[in-house]
Amino acid sequence: MMAKSRDGIEALKTVDSVCVAAIGRTLLNVWPGSATLHPSDLGLGTSVDQQNMFISAVQTLCDRGLLAYEALVIGIRGPELRDAALTARGRALLQTSDRVAA
Repeated sequence: MMAKSRDGIEALKTVDSVCVAAIGRTLLNVWPGSATLHPSDLGLGTSVDQQNMFISAVQTLCDRGLLAYEALVIGIRGPELRDAALTARGRALLQTSDRVAA
């Protein structure tokens, strides 16, 4: 079981740590509930590069079973993640990870 936790942390090293930390902090604060996330609301900026990093972080967190969401909508305001929530595994991993440290 410990190997899986390490694998999860290793996978997070491939994405932008600021995005992962912002997503993690926000969702840890509302856990076990959900929230709608937008890069600019998380303090990540509005550039196309920042939006792409946000999408990449969301994809990685979801692919690793750490994040669940209802919809990822790409609109004029940029990407919006609707009804996002950490899974129990995501909460456990992100709580113990220094990647979400304040």
